[in-house]
Amino acid sequence: MLKNLSKGFPSLINKRSFSTINENPLTRIHHGSRTQTTGLVATVFGATGFTGRYLVQLLARTGIQVVVPYRCEDEGFRDLKVLGELGQIIPVRFDIRDNESIERAISHSNIVINMAGRDYETRNFSLDDINVHAASRIANLSKNVEKYIHISTLRASEDSPSHFSRSKAIGEKLTREIIPNCTVVRPSIIFGDEDKFINKWSKVSQNWPFIPRYNQQHKIQPLHCYDLASGILSILETPGTSGKIYEFAGDEVFTWDEFLDMIIDGTAQYSKLNIPVSNDFMKIISEHLLERFARNPNFIKDQIDYHNQDMTTTVGALTLKDLNVTTTPIQEKLIRLSRMYRPGKFFNAIANPQNK
Repeated sequence: MLKNLSKGFPSLINKRSFSTINENPLTRIHHGSRTQTTGLVATVFGATGFTGRYLVQLLARTGIQVVVPYRCEDEGFRDLKVLGELGQIIPVRFDIRDNESIERAISHSNIVINMAGRDYETRNFSLDDINVHAASRIANLSKNVEKYIHISTLRASEDSPSHFSRSKAIGEKLTREIIPNCTVVRPSIIFGDEDKFINKWSKVSQNWPFIPRYNQQHKIQPLHCYDLASGILSILETPGTSGKIYEFAGDEVFTWDEFLDMIIDGTAQYSKLNIPVSNDFMKIISEHLLERFARNPNFIKDQIDYHNQDMTTTVGALTLKDLNVTTTPIQEKLIRLSRMYRPGKFFNAIANPQNK
């Protein structure tokens, strides 16, 4: 399919001249019909993850052919294939440490989007393996593509006590050195189905004997997963986005204390104790108990260090408003995601966390 496409669009696929994106071909796309074709091909690293599927869906709707590099079993990408027409979503097996397999995944692409990232370490991959070395490797091999978008994280800093934050900052820096014309996206804490935000705290409110309250006065600005995908698509459609840095976050700003109150309302766990604890206490519990004995720990020491700051956009930064993307209020999703963690007698008790 890729070979046939490259024959039909030699100037777009084989030569991959920068004039194609500069002329902004996506402006002539009518959203909502995936049967059309633009002749553009996008490779999305990290497409099999939590937020990747939303981006694949939006790209397919605009007629872009999407290459999905994967290293999992077939079950990991089969739900993506139904998001486009026959042959529009192309899974390609790859190894993040193998240059040849990465080159094969991007060989026909005009657009490369690197959403691959890791916020915890495993036996196979460290944070630096994915957030630094893999990011620079993909960027090095994508120098000649017309549009390159790198997904970093909000408030990443090389001086942060969090290894995750440092690795994302270094990966972003290396990517911009390799491809100065790339577009960088720094998303905030992301919520949505299968997230590690609303679902995590709902599980804690249901299963823990108490609700730990720490970082109570730090501010957060959560971002819905669909808004992240919409913002990336808008970057492709909007002229003059190359070489810029965008900070993606929702319009609403909460303190952690206010967010936990919303979780308690959503899960109806009114009888649980709410105990203020220190960051040091949570890091000890995470490092010596949860990370050792839990397969999927609710809290990670490094993540606690990363969240020990205001997770909001910086003053003067380019945001979703500059891309004309309307954000999703967290209240619209919180009840649906958290109500499954309620006691049975409260399952239909309230319809909105703001209206008790």
